[in-house]
Order: sequence, then structure tokens, then C-alpha cells
Amino acid sequence: MVSDDFMRSGFGASATRPGADVSPARGRPGPAWLVAAACLAAGGPVVAQDGAWTFAASPYLWAPGAGSSVETRFGRLDADASIGDVLSAVDVALMGVFEARRGRLGLIADLVYADLTERNDTPFGVLFSHARVESELTLASGYAAYRLHEDDRVAVDALGGFRAVSVDLAVTLEPRLLERQRFDVSGDWIDPLVGARVQVALADRWSATAFGDIGGFGGDTDLTWQAFASLSYRINDRWSAQGGWRQLHIEHRIEGRDVTLELGGPLLGATFRF
Repeated sequence: MVSDDFMRSGFGASATRPGADVSPARGRPGPAWLVAAACLAAGGPVVAQDGAWTFAASPYLWAPGAGSSVETRFGRLDADASIGDVLSAVDVALMGVFEARRGRLGLIADLVYADLTERNDTPFGVLFSHARVESELTLASGYAAYRLHEDDRVAVDALGGFRAVSVDLAVTLEPRLLERQRFDVSGDWIDPLVGARVQVALADRWSATAFGDIGGFGGDTDLTWQAFASLSYRINDRWSAQGGWRQLHIEHRIEGRDVTLELGGPLLGATFRF
């Protein structure tokens, strides 16, 4: 085990002295399994002492740039929204992480909800004036964590788990040579995941976390992965503040259409340990 000074770390937070952090989130309210998973997600991480369970919760605000690619009968439609577009619009992306830890073992829940709009000007040549893709996405991820290494400065976890995805896309092609077109695409599915997390104590109150996972091994999912990095500042033994960056990628075949979703941008949050 590590010394007491290193205790507590997080998904979107990281390992520091008597306190630390956690992170991630995104999507749409989905079926029962998604609601159940969401009940677990709200925050961040922890490290246990003397066999006791410790807990941490971390809510986040996320401002991602967004990109989507959807197969249509006119060809493949690519649309995007910059971070500035997201900040200036009413679009929203929220995240939460919760972690329970006892000794080398941990359980992590990660929830993301995003409601975003991407745009493409003059798609398919002169057929349409512009295209709009409205994306509503809910992700609920669960991980079992095993601590491979821990000392006064560094903690390394191996992760295995799942990502439950619920997505709604509304695609609109505004008229030019052709009339206005609109169609919806929606789907729910679960992908297995493997991943790792590294937490490093940088100074008395500062720490860093790096996290990544990959999944979608077969079926209709070609690939899903995410990467997360954050810096954390410990305010006291219970509270930490953190900022960082999260990148999320999903490729899946939905209702016979190949769909790619990409989100990436800065986030800001806090962790409460108990």
C-alpha cells in the first residue's frame, strides 16, 4: 500500500496527498440498464486504508468540440461544431464519476450526457444549402479496477468493464436544388472495455491523472475509445478542484447506417471524498 500522504486519487482527478480526484461523462436518457448505470455515476475516486471502503464523487462541466459522420442515401455526411460553437450555443455536455475503493480493488462508474448540434455548409455539392446534425448521447461506463502499483508518488490501475451507449441523431438537409430532407437515427448498445489509469503526485497539493480505454470488439461496433488527462488541486482533505481534457470516439452501425461520433474538449470539476 502507499503511505497515508498519497491517499486518494481519481478518474478525472489524481493522486496527491491527503486528498485527490476523479473525472468524465455524456448522452440521452435511455432504457432501464442505462438508468441503473447512471445512478452509480456522479463523481470520482479514492484509495482505501486498513481494509475500509473509501468513496469519491466528481461532477464536471464539459465543453467539447463535436464531430459526426452519418451514412445517407446521398453519400456520407460529415458535420462538426467547434468548442466555440458549443460555448456560444445552448448545447450542453455534463459528466460525473464515482469511485469506491478498498485496498487494491476499485469500482468506477462514469456518466456522460451530451446534447449538441453540428453543421456542414453546402453538403453534397449544390444539392443542399447546409446540413444540421443534432446529437443526443448518453454514456454509462462501469469499470472494475485492480491496483498494479502504488507508492508515495505513483498509482497504476488496470481496468476492465463496459460502456452502455444510447444515441439519438436528427439529420436535416436544407433545400437548394433538392427539397428539404430529414431523418432520425437512434440506437442502444453495450460494448466491453479494457483500460488503464495512472495517477501522479506532483507537489504538496497538486496531482495529475491520465486515463484511457478501448473497446467494441466485434458486432456492430467497429471501435470505441476515450482518453482523459487532468490536473488536480487539493483544497483540503475532502475537496479538490480539477481541470483537464477528454476525447471520446465511437464508431457503430445504427439502423443500417455507419455512424461515427467524436467529442473532445476541456472540462472543469470538483471532487468530494467521504
